[in-house]
Amino acid sequence: MKKILKMLVAAVTLGCVTAAFFGAPTGLACRIQPAATVTFLVVLLLTPIVGRLFCECLCPLGIIQSLVNWMFHAKTKVRRVCTRLPETKAQRAVRWTLFALAALLAATGFGAVGWLATPYSIYGKALTLFVPGVVLFAVVVVLAAIGRGRVWCNWVCPVGTLFCLLSKKSAFHHSVGRGCGNCRACFEAGKSDLKGRAKPDSDAAADGVTRRDALKGVAVLAAVKAAEKTTDGGFADVSLPGVPKRPAPVLPPGAADRTAFNLKCVACGLCIANCRGNCLTASTSLARFGQPEMDFRRGYCLIGCSYACGKVCPAGAIEVIPRLERKNVHMGHAIWKKDRCIRISDGVSCTACARKCPVKAIHIVEGFPVVDKGACIGCGACEHVCPARPEPAIFVKGFERQRRVWPISL
Repeated sequence: MKKILKMLVAAVTLGCVTAAFFGAPTGLACRIQPAATVTFLVVLLLTPIVGRLFCECLCPLGIIQSLVNWMFHAKTKVRRVCTRLPETKAQRAVRWTLFALAALLAATGFGAVGWLATPYSIYGKALTLFVPGVVLFAVVVVLAAIGRGRVWCNWVCPVGTLFCLLSKKSAFHHSVGRGCGNCRACFEAGKSDLKGRAKPDSDAAADGVTRRDALKGVAVLAAVKAAEKTTDGGFADVSLPGVPKRPAPVLPPGAADRTAFNLKCVACGLCIANCRGNCLTASTSLARFGQPEMDFRRGYCLIGCSYACGKVCPAGAIEVIPRLERKNVHMGHAIWKKDRCIRISDGVSCTACARKCPVKAIHIVEGFPVVDKGACIGCGACEHVCPARPEPAIFVKGFERQRRVWPISL
């Protein structure tokens, strides 16, 4: 009964977390992750009593590793505790070194790199197809398929190291009975050899392909990222502009202060997956690795959006401002570069930036675009539609502290 209950909790957790990245209203499930949240702290405090419940039932990578082990390794009737190997010196050295490194990165302002190795961050980046996250997720799956047990949890994961330490003397930890001398009598007769390995099943293979080979093929296909192609009406390729060199990156609306945002954000990718304007992407900067920032090549921040990114943020890095309309949150302001504009280089009377601006902050004055910095909210609509290549002639500079303009009526 206890095992069935754990499996049920694990299935619900994995389903809710996965669905949250595809727009389902299940984002609350993602608050049970290594961040400064009350839910995670409660789980942490319960660990000395109930053991590594987080790793077993609430961690998406832990659940997936158990599933992969169940698929790829022989199943026997032996209790897990009878074959559990003692922790080696190498294992202790590796996992505590990585734990210390993650803590050091967090303490020195490079917390985004440290958060990258946490389970929810890896799983979120894999679902949002952020290449480093996809690679790490593939490594976890491969380790689970090759090794026995949760290799990632017990050797690499800093969160697993913390829970392992706290659960050493837990009240409900797994234990071996007094009379057990590792005799392996609990193996079902005829199903395994003396080393605890299942005997091969002659009926498992058909035409040279076993069921295990088929599952391996499915796992490999699932890990391959489909090539993304931008087309014009589905016929001709469209060249995307290069990323302009911004004086400062643009943060999501509601990330009021850059310093506070960098400390709070756990780079889980939920905001990226749920962005209605399709303009959030994971940063490749070392100090902000994996954290969201604006990329206006494929979209821009919609003023009709009611803080979708903030509503799903599990760490409070992006705030929701219910009484303030989106157009009154200024993330930055646009900068026009004369030497790139096709009005100057090609003599084309382009007005795309002025026409697209949702707050009418850009005007054509004597043939040149002029940006009203007081009215510009930094939504990136002008940068998104700018036809100049290789880089847009107008781009957005992010604010260190976002501006909130409160109407007099409020």
